[in-house]
Amino acid sequence: MSLLSRFEEFLTQNALVERGTGVLVAVSGGVDSMVLLDLFRTIASEWDLTLSLAHMNHGLRGEESDGDEEFVKNFALEAGLRIFSTRIDIPGFQSTRHLSRQEAARILRYEYLQRARKEAGADVVATGHQANDNAETVLMNALRGAGIRGLSGIPLRREPGIIRPLLFASRADIEAYAHDRGIRYREDSSNLSRAYRRNSLRLDILPVLGKELQTDPVKSLNRLSSLMRSLNDLVERESARVSPTVIFSTSERTIIALEPLRAQPLFLQEELVLSVFRKLEIEPSESKVASVLALGDQPSGRVIDLSRRYQVLRDRDALIVSARELVTFEQEIKIGGTYDFPGFRFSVQPTISVPRTFGKSRDTAFADADLLGNRLVLRSWREGDWFIPLGMHGRKKLSDFFVNSKISRVRKPEIPILESDGAIVWVCGLRLDNRFRVSPATRRAVQFIYEPKEQTDAA
Repeated sequence: MSLLSRFEEFLTQNALVERGTGVLVAVSGGVDSMVLLDLFRTIASEWDLTLSLAHMNHGLRGEESDGDEEFVKNFALEAGLRIFSTRIDIPGFQSTRHLSRQEAARILRYEYLQRARKEAGADVVATGHQANDNAETVLMNALRGAGIRGLSGIPLRREPGIIRPLLFASRADIEAYAHDRGIRYREDSSNLSRAYRRNSLRLDILPVLGKELQTDPVKSLNRLSSLMRSLNDLVERESARVSPTVIFSTSERTIIALEPLRAQPLFLQEELVLSVFRKLEIEPSESKVASVLALGDQPSGRVIDLSRRYQVLRDRDALIVSARELVTFEQEIKIGGTYDFPGFRFSVQPTISVPRTFGKSRDTAFADADLLGNRLVLRSWREGDWFIPLGMHGRKKLSDFFVNSKISRVRKPEIPILESDGAIVWVCGLRLDNRFRVSPATRRAVQFIYEPKEQTDAA
């Protein structure tokens, strides 16, 4: 059966796309996404589909990334398809949210795809994940000690409206189709870098497994994924059935009753804990789930942190998940000093000369020393705070600035605010106040350095 026939069958069997709907195809310019786009274009007339493209320039590979963007835009123009594109600042987002590069890229990517889907008026967004991607994910999760959900691999759907219509196809199938159809695509040089664990699995581990075991590891891992996906559906249904006897929630806390929890098999205990994480938007991990379950064997009064916002307490016959007490701080700062806080280090140093270039680091800022007042204070955010963001001339409430910068309510109290005689000088790691900027008239400058420390969750 041809790849096209298998594609239509996969769409139909899994009800991924309905006839007469709008599909926004996420196109990087690589072979997977270009083949996905070609498949959709081939069936578009018969299925009455309205197609459009979305492209994100991650900016991580310089001219190569720009070349990908130009390639996709030119293709869309030639094909007469609407295209929605953007450039995303991964390092900046990574810095403000204290995330890994991969996690920052994933969050920004899906946020943009949802915005583009709404702008395009599309029903679904289709991404080019394929069977090899899924096999690598399953193997990587297995090596991390993942449970049923992790071994399920990449889901066919991601709510709201994200679908993966190529999960049935191997990389070899896709490359052969591209060759036969003469489909142009771009090569991503980062796919050859073994600095990324996934690349090492793809380039080294999976080929060795296939050779040594005389089997197709991609096919085997995808079969495991399919079985685990079906099992995970059953586990979720069983979890929903027993949850009312185990988990009790109020507006202030969530109680996990230990006796009925322990009465369940381990895999169901894990799913019940994960259901609490999902409800409270706590980033899940296998080690975090294990820590919560292990807390049930600890003495009453023992507490572990689940996130910046939540903690869990062992209290007699229950585990109690509640909001962590937020700590406010206020510290007078002297020029030339370095100060250690629980989550970061801060220093203020005079510069030898007035800088004329400032680099791109958000964790360093320069101010005109002669514009600073007599008293510098580093403190936590307060209701009613306002400043004049660098490059602007009007006041902006800090609460509005945080919203525009996609800073969560959980993160707001943790961001240090530097003020001078009551006026905000720097929202640390985010933006300097325009009133204190270095200008051509500046004779003396100071450098502020904000160094966030690594955040650790329960392990």
